[in-house]
Amino acid sequence: MEVSTILVADYANIAEGGKPNVMGIFRQINAETFPVRHPDMYLIVVLLAGPAEFGQKRTITVKLINEDATQELANFSAPIDVPTAISGRKSEINSILRLRDVIFTTPGTYQFSVLVDNDEKATLPIELNKIERPTS
Repeated sequence: MEVSTILVADYANIAEGGKPNVMGIFRQINAETFPVRHPDMYLIVVLLAGPAEFGQKRTITVKLINEDATQELANFSAPIDVPTAISGRKSEINSILRLRDVIFTTPGTYQFSVLVDNDEKATLPIELNKIERPTS
């Protein structure tokens, strides 16, 4: 199993036909003060599975950790059933995780890690930046 897409966005859903809709992709959050609360974000992960994995049960885990890996801001696991695809093609599994009211304590690089059966398959860094308020 491999990750073909990993994004963080302001909003996402799965449309008819299993297609992911994504709005407001970002990799940075700017704040004047810390800690800062991000009210709502979506992590979008698209997994691809080959024919040898069809019909198997797997577990996907998503972790959000701080820069020095001393704080885990989110940890979510869910079972997935690997569907069978059309002959000769890989199966596509679209996953969306909504994260509400995440508190980032300090500026720095935070990281989403995606694991399948405890094996890390992909990471996505996001930057938390402290910005100065413009003076008039």
